Amino acid sequence: MKRPSWLRALPASVPLLALVLAAPAARAGVANAPKVYVFPYQGVFKGVPKEVITQVTDLVRNEVKNNDEVQLQKGPVFIPEAVATEVKPMSDKDLKDAEKLYAAGEAAYQELELDKAIAAFKGAVDKYESSLAMIQNFDPVVDTLLMLAVCYYRRDKEDDGAKMLVKVIRLRPELVLDPEKYPPMFRNTVETIRTQLLRRTRGEAEVIANAEGATVFLDGRKVGTAPLLLKDLVPGEHYVRVEKEGLQTWADKVVVEATKKRAVLASLGGVMKASGPLGEIAEALRANRIDAAAAAAIASQGKEISADLVLLGGVAKVGDNYRVGSFLLRVDNHQVCQLAEIQLDPDLLGASVEVYNLVSAAIKTVDGCPSPAKLPIPVVTTAAEKKVEIKAVAVGPAVPPPEAAKPKAALPPPEPEPGPAVAQPEPVAPVPGPAVPGRGPAVPGPAVPGRGPAVPGPAVPGPAVAQPVEPAPGPDKPAVTDEGLAVGGGSAIVEPTGPVVPMVPVAGTAKPLDEEPDEGPRWYASWWFWTLVGAVVVGGAVVGAGAGTNWFEGSTNGGTVTVGW
Repeated sequence: MKRPSWLRALPASVPLLALVLAAPAARAGVANAPKVYVFPYQGVFKGVPKEVITQVTDLVRNEVKNNDEVQLQKGPVFIPEAVATEVKPMSDKDLKDAEKLYAAGEAAYQELELDKAIAAFKGAVDKYESSLAMIQNFDPVVDTLLMLAVCYYRRDKEDDGAKMLVKVIRLRPELVLDPEKYPPMFRNTVETIRTQLLRRTRGEAEVIANAEGATVFLDGRKVGTAPLLLKDLVPGEHYVRVEKEGLQTWADKVVVEATKKRAVLASLGGVMKASGPLGEIAEALRANRIDAAAAAAIASQGKEISADLVLLGGVAKVGDNYRVGSFLLRVDNHQVCQLAEIQLDPDLLGASVEVYNLVSAAIKTVDGCPSPAKLPIPVVTTAAEKKVEIKAVAVGPAVPPPEAAKPKAALPPPEPEPGPAVAQPEPVAPVPGPAVPGRGPAVPGPAVPGRGPAVPGPAVPGPAVAQPVEPAPGPDKPAVTDEGLAVGGGSAIVEPTGPVVPMVPVAGTAKPLDEEPDEGPRWYASWWFWTLVGAVVVGGAVVGAGAGTNWFEGSTNGGTVTVGW
């Protein structure tokens, strides 16, 4: 019988029986070799094409498979991408309920059933806030809050009414009330609150989404794309909505504090991300970090598939080349051995040789690592994550100009020079003007208790006359509610001496205006008191008796609303 070609090539001195006996022994040696599972290499940070990562993994796996000193252990099929953020079912039921509650509140208001109207409007606000992700137009929300404010004022709940106006102005700082629908005293109240609110020290909010390039909306207005730093925000409640095509919209109510930066993490539904135990390992490699938790997860997965060691690593783009970091982890004691990094050119020329050397070095550490790595440790030491540029945008309204300076005591006249006496003109007394409902005197006159000093009128010839100033509570400040609104006139904001610049200070704190209840305005600073005074002055007792039937008609959405003051 003719001998096979491979057998004819052997020296005649090698007995055929010895070869036959040696073959089973060689197979037995391979069967007892350590089992190595190659976990798919991952792209560190971003910028590495998937085909490069796949090619590196295949090269490493083939070298382990062809090595006689170890066995390649098959593992589970790794699914790198899965839905990490759940998609919750959305319904417009709350929005429809909010519209019904608003209509019910408006009907109750027409019948002057104010408590019933307040309950309906509050219910509508709650429904709107529970479906923020579906609200494209915030005008109905503003209308509801404005009607709620009117109801509170008509029920003499001025504290609650002021809080609702604060919410309205924060959402729509530019809101202008129709003078044919709202009386002067109500419009004056709105302007006073607007001025004081917009003078508050501002805050910031940094919006970061789990999907780059998502569009950010603030209080229903598009302001930019995430990541985004919103500057110059009026303190208090704001509504943030983040959306991106193909993903479920995220929205929430965010409370901004003065002088502070609030972090807003928007988790859009349906984002694809590695999940499960294998996903956790992949995410750790992608983040360029192997810590104790990641090592424990790797060892656990290796134990499940009866592997003795796990070879894993990552590929990073460094300059124009690729850097490959690799680790060999022992399943029994979680020991991590770091291997020397290799560098590959953009076309992966010579990659086979580099990977062969890498696996050869790994096999030498199978029996024990001379210097185990201290965790945590980066996957690729030279890799650096590209910093995401966070664009800053000022979204707050302009700060109102400072009020006219309060009158100061007149300076003493200069010493007269020697000479004949000159007759001095008689001082001219200030002439009081008519009172404006809801505000202090508009022209020079005696100070009203509880309100700020009179606003100076035009200069009058003659020596300056110091106007009496009612001392305000505290050191040179008016009494201020917990919401930061002045009680009894004046401004709760310290007026700057120079030009007003909308900046966020680096020190100091201030509570949001609607965070805690305040004590409310005093009775002599209320709109109804000044209305009564004006009625008595202008029309006497008869007109004053009929003031309760002086109505005005108005609406927040075009319908007729009757409001009595």
